[in-house]
This record gives sequence, structure tokens and C-alpha cells, in this order.
Amino acid sequence: MSVTAVVDFGSSHTVTVVHAPGGVPRVVNVDGEPYLPSAVFLTGDDSLVVGHDALQMAAVDPSRLESRAKAKIAQREVLLGNTVVPVPTVVLAILVRAVKAAASVVGAPVDHLVLTHPAAWGPAQRNGLLAAAEDLAPQISTIVEPVGAGVWYATHGRVGVDGADRFPLGAVLAILDLGGGTTDVAVVRRERGGIVVIGRSSIPDLGGDVFDERIISYLRQTVPGLAEVLVDVSAPGRVSLVQLRELVAFRREVRRAKELLSRHDQVELRLPGGLPGAVLRRADLERVLYADIDRITAFTLRAILSAGVEAYELTALQLAGGSARIPLLRHKLAEVVPTPIQLDDQPEAVTALGACAVAVSHDEPGRPQEHPVAAPPVKPDPRPRRARRQAERPRGPQTFVAFLVAVGFVVLAIGYGVVLKPANAVTGDALATSERFALPPPEAGTEVVSGGDVTDGLVTGRLDAPVRVSDGDTDLEWTVREITDPATDELVRAGARKPLPDLRWVLVDTSIRARARATAPYFLRDTFLADDRGLLIPAARDQPLPCPTETPGTLDAGDTARQCLAFAVSVRTRVSAVVISRVTGGEQVGARVPVDGATPAGGPVTGRALPLGAVRPLWVGNSGVRAAIVDVVTRASAYVSAEVVDRPGHRAVLVRAVVDSPTGVSVPDLAARLLLRDDRSQPVSARQVSDRGGCAVGTASGRFTVCAVFVVPSGMPLGSVAWSGDDSRPFLWQLP
Repeated sequence: MSVTAVVDFGSSHTVTVVHAPGGVPRVVNVDGEPYLPSAVFLTGDDSLVVGHDALQMAAVDPSRLESRAKAKIAQREVLLGNTVVPVPTVVLAILVRAVKAAASVVGAPVDHLVLTHPAAWGPAQRNGLLAAAEDLAPQISTIVEPVGAGVWYATHGRVGVDGADRFPLGAVLAILDLGGGTTDVAVVRRERGGIVVIGRSSIPDLGGDVFDERIISYLRQTVPGLAEVLVDVSAPGRVSLVQLRELVAFRREVRRAKELLSRHDQVELRLPGGLPGAVLRRADLERVLYADIDRITAFTLRAILSAGVEAYELTALQLAGGSARIPLLRHKLAEVVPTPIQLDDQPEAVTALGACAVAVSHDEPGRPQEHPVAAPPVKPDPRPRRARRQAERPRGPQTFVAFLVAVGFVVLAIGYGVVLKPANAVTGDALATSERFALPPPEAGTEVVSGGDVTDGLVTGRLDAPVRVSDGDTDLEWTVREITDPATDELVRAGARKPLPDLRWVLVDTSIRARARATAPYFLRDTFLADDRGLLIPAARDQPLPCPTETPGTLDAGDTARQCLAFAVSVRTRVSAVVISRVTGGEQVGARVPVDGATPAGGPVTGRALPLGAVRPLWVGNSGVRAAIVDVVTRASAYVSAEVVDRPGHRAVLVRAVVDSPTGVSVPDLAARLLLRDDRSQPVSARQVSDRGGCAVGTASGRFTVCAVFVVPSGMPLGSVAWSGDDSRPFLWQLP
């Protein structure tokens, strides 16, 4: 009989899961709870007491309590009272209690002990944990916490299941672990060898314990008599054992109420000191915790983006930790993370349950998987223990310097993200993710439109045949030789950037022959792809191409040149023509060559964008700004002159945005970063900036309005607005 136990050693609480052959992974209850407080108390006879009893005994001498052993795992010793205790001894006491509880559940000793640890831990922390666990089981191994949570999402703890239906190869999952002492966000990807961590961030001072203290503080202020009865642990000289036991029991009662309020609108609390019961309502809980949950929500979004992933690309956001049950958290996350949010019945146990599934699946023979959901748990260094301890022994100043360098690197990585920008320089620690910018209603006006059809003035040609194009100054024969759609692989091999998932590259190979002497750039800047609605898609600039673009300064009559162009096109957009379109003297001139583009992807774009007014951070030049798209004005005559709409069958659309910047930033630069997208995600660049109706121009600071003007076909449905800074892919706002 082979028994596997997983101990998820947490900063505040420890969760244990056990599995025996023929059974399923089970969460181990300790003292009637599905977790064990990670607290250790040193008694007067130098014995160690663990869990709830340790918290109660701390009334005798709080200095003898260690309640954050995990945070000190890399240290050699701690001071409990006047006694120096090795940290492995403190951690061992917790692990022993957990392993004994697991063995008692299945009635057999543990053969394989799996220890989880944060993704940020280095060798010192992992070795400290392994040193504490020596001799607790014949086999000991470790697994990264986010991997365990990812496996749970994929398999729901089922042994031997690869979970590819829920978490396929290449998919990306975010995990928000709201523990007792910390809040951790990790982003993981399913690869051929299993789940790997591609990003991680942590708030070290915010978790469920902070929530409990905020609730207790609120009750002290609002429940008559409670402040007098409830002991103040900051004054240990006046604390009796009875009082501290009442406080410990009341904290457990508050935690119970917090969990019940995830399912009920209100709950009755048992109060200490013989006080009558009190009612705690969900609305009270949400009001007390609102600022903390807003902070966690903003942090989660930043962590996802820092991993190089757009929130809408996630397969899901898996919640872990007991406080993840709070409904307000899911509500706020849903506002900024447009992906399914997964909350399970036992969120505090998802990491341990997933880790157990991994360990048992790799331990049991006859369960081969072509693409395992995760690699097997990591076994410790096989060297003899004495040699391993000798190798891990501190080495004086050199070790200390290396430690400082390592700490500096971790701070750099966590604080600066993937683009080496200060993580809080834009948003601030306390930025409310629900913050909204608003503007007065737009000024009254009418539509700014031009009559006619989008093809008016364009000569129709055909593929691989010359067609004459002349604007009176430049007279050419233009031939569309070939169109490659899609051409993403060809362009990426040539060195072009890989497009976003909802875009593709299209390559057009053309040639020109001068009918009379002509000068550059000919009609190169007036060459577009046209979709089936008449939207003109401009060519991308400065992208390496697999074929040449020749732009000699002049062409004499009869001279030729080859011109290749690349276009970024939505995967949902059908390309119908290659077009030369130039407006001269108020008239459109040029040519249109119909082509058969690739069959577009089906289905509308849904669930990807933010609500209007939602504030997001942008890094522009050397300035961190907060910005929001507020509305779109289709009756824009109060902001836009009719001359702006120069092509037939088009209209002007104005997008109004609010920016808050501590320093002066260029308004045209901000507007140039805006892209209006149709309902198929095809982007359109802004034509100009409006200076009417309170719209800012030039350089502006403080809070101001940016008004970007777009010219689009009259029949083009509006979908969303994209806005990007220097350091991330675009944020998207949904248009009505």
C-alpha cells in the first residue's frame, strides 16, 4: 500500500491532502478544520505546540509564538522568547502534525510526501523546506504551487487524467491565490512537457488574515460593548489566557462568518464575554473590504499583463485560497478580466489537490501520457545528507553578497515587470480598478458624411494585368501580380513581428511602369487593401518583407519598379480588393483590383473589452498616465469640419477619452496610439485631433480630454477602441 500526502505549507495556514491506492485524494481535517494554522509556540519545557493550540497558548508569552514560519524558511534560526530555535525545527513541527494527521486518515504511514512551494522560491528556501522534512517519509519531493493549482483546473484532482479538454496545449491560465498572509498571482502555460510558470507576482502584506482583522476592527467600532470585552493583543501585560482564548475563538468565528457570507446575505456572530449575538451583513463585509479587493483586482490585472499575456487570451482565472470565496472579489475581477473565473467548493485546497493528482499519476505504473498535465514532482538532491548540508552551509561574506544580489534581482523583477517600468509608477498601490472617468454629454450636432459609394472614381482592373492610374501629376500602369492571404508565416520568417492573435498578415506583390517621368513615392502611400465593406486598410511600414519594395527617386517613361506591401488584417475580415486611392481636388482617383482573400474566421468578437470610462494605465514616453475611453460621437459636426471626410461613402466618428497625467504629454501622440476597431476587430488609425468642445491640443497635463477623429465607411459597424502605451499590448474598450 503506497500512501501519498501533499502538504501545502502556507504563510498562515497549512492544507494537507492524502491519497491511498483505490481511493481519491482527500483533504485532511485537523482539529475539525480543513487546514492547520502555521503557528508554533515554544512552551516552558521547550516543547513545540502547533496550530490553534499554539495561538491560544501565546497568551502566556506572545514572544514565544512563531506565526510566520514560511517567511523565514531560508533563515537558520528564530528567537522564541529567550530561546534560539532552528527554523527547520519550527517548520518540522508543523509538517509532523500534518503528516500524522494524513496517516491517521488512511490508517497507514505516508510513503511519498510532496511539499508545495511558491514559484518565486530559490534553492535556499526549497532546501530549507526539504531540510525540515527529512525522515518524514521514504520519498520526499516538491512541486510549485501554481502548477498544482493549474493541474487542479485541468483535472479537478482526477488521477491519471491529462486534462487536455479543459487546458489544452498552448493555453494560458492565471491563478489568483488569496492566502492567509499573502496574495499571489501566477500565469501558467500548458506545454508539451506539462504546465510551466511564465509569470508571477506577489503582495506580501495582504491576505485573508488582514481581511479578518479589518472585520474585527469594524465590529469593535459598531457592536456595543465589544471593544471593552475583546482583548487588545498589543498590550500583552493585560492579556489573560482566558481573554486570548476568547480572541482566538472569535477570530475563528469571524472567519466562519466571512465564508458563510459568500452564500448568504447575512450571518449571526457569536460574541465573546457573554455579549448577545450580532448580525454581520454581506453589504457590511463588502464595504469594509472594498479598498483591499480593489487593490487585489488591479494587482491581478497588472500581473497578467506583466507576464506578456492579454487578459482576454486566458483560458480562465483560477481562484485559490479561502478568502477567494468573497463574491465582491469575483464581481470586481469580472470587470477587468474578460475570461471565465473558476471558483471551487474548497478553494483553499485546490493547490494541494492538484499536486496530489500529479504525484499519484506519476507514481502509478501503466498511466503513460503523451503530453502529461505536469512534470513529476522534483526530488531533492540525491547526495548524502551530510554532504548536502555541508554544501548548503553559509559561506560568509561571499554568500552574503550573492544574497544581496539575488534579493536585488527579485525586487527588480517584481517591481518592474517585463518592460522594466516601475509597477506602481502608473497605477499606484491603491488604484481602484472600478474607477471611472466621465465627461459631460457631447455637444449637439449632425452626422458628418459624404455621399456616393466608396468605389466612386476608381477604375476597375484585374489581377496580373496592368491598369492605368493617374492623378494629373503621376501617370503609371499598375499591376497587382499576386496576393498571399494569409502570409503570416512568410512574413514572420522574413523578420516581421508576429501579429496579435486576432490579426493576420497579408502580402501583396505589385509592380509599376511609368507612362511619363514620375517621382517617388508614386502611389505607394495610397495603396490599400479593401474589405467587403469598403474599409481601406493601409500597408504596414518598416516591416521586413520576403520580396523587395523598390522606390527609386525618379522613373523615366517605360521604367518599372516592383513594390511589395504587407497589411495587418483581422482574421474575421474578408479582403475583397487591392486599391490605389488618392483624393485630388476633392475627388477620389485611383484603381481597384478585385481579389479573393482568405475565408475569414467565423463568429463575432465578444467578451474582450472594458466598459467605457474604465481607467487603465499607459506608459507614454517618460510619463505614466491614467486613461479611459469615455464615449464615441457619431453626430460629430460640433467637433469636425465637413472637409475631413474626403472620400465618398464615408463618415466622421469622434472618440472622446480622458487622460490624467502628472507631467505634460503630447496630445497628438496620445491620439496616434488610439485605434478604432470595427465589429470584426479591424483597426483604423485616427485621422486628426479635434480642438473643439473642450478637447485638448498640443501638450497637456493634469486631467484633460483627447478627441480623436476617425474617417470610416458609412456602413461600418463600430466595435471597440484599442489604446496602447510603450510597454504593453492595447487595452480595449467596448463601444455601444
